[in-house]
Amino acid sequence: MPVSPIHTLRRAVTRFVRDEDASLSVEMILILPLLIWGFLTVYTIFDVFRARNLALKGNYAVSDLLSRETASIDTAYLNGVKEVFTYLTQGGDTTWVRVTQVYCTAECGDNALRELKVDWSRATDGQDTYDNTDGAGVLNETVPLLAYGERAIVVETSVDYTPPFIPPMLKTVARDGYDHGWGFMKRNTFIDTVITEPRFGPQLCWTGVNGCD
Repeated sequence: MPVSPIHTLRRAVTRFVRDEDASLSVEMILILPLLIWGFLTVYTIFDVFRARNLALKGNYAVSDLLSRETASIDTAYLNGVKEVFTYLTQGGDTTWVRVTQVYCTAECGDNALRELKVDWSRATDGQDTYDNTDGAGVLNETVPLLAYGERAIVVETSVDYTPPFIPPMLKTVARDGYDHGWGFMKRNTFIDTVITEPRFGPQLCWTGVNGCD
C-alpha cells in the first residue's frame, strides 16, 4: 500500500522534533553574538549610572568647597574649581562651571512674590552668566526660600558623556543639534545645580564686587 505524501511529511517532522543531536559549534555561532550584545549592554547601563553619579558628586564637592571659602575668589580660583570638577568626573575638556550668588530683598516668605537679586555670577569656558532679570525668572524657580538678606550660592556644572557601547538598533540620530534616540544609552550632557549657603561668613565674595576686596 503506497504511503501518502502527507504521512511521509508528518513522519519527517516528528523525527526532526524528537531528534536531540546537535552541533556545539553551530550553537555557539548562533548564541555568541547575543551573549556579547547582552554583556556590552549591561556594562553600558552600569557605566551610565556611574558617570551620572560622578557628575552629581563632583558638583556637591565643589559646592562644599565654595561654601567654606572665607576669602574673596576670582577668575583663577573659579578655573581651579573647574579643574577639580573635571578631575572628579573624568570629564576632559567638555566640562564647565557657573557660580552665582543671590539674596532676597522683599516678600521672602512667598516663592511667587519674592524678589531675588544677583550679587555676582561668573562662569568658565564662555558660558552665559545671570543678572538681576534672571534672578526674577530662572533662578527664582530654582532657589529655595531664603530669609531677608540671606545669601545662597548656586553652583551649576556640566559634563558631556559618551557611552562605551551603543547597541546598533538603539543608535541615536543627530538632528537639530541634539541626539535623538532611546533612553539614556546615547550621548548625554549631565547638568546639575546645587545650592548651598556660606558656612563661615555672610557671603562668598568675588574680588571687587559688592564691597569685597
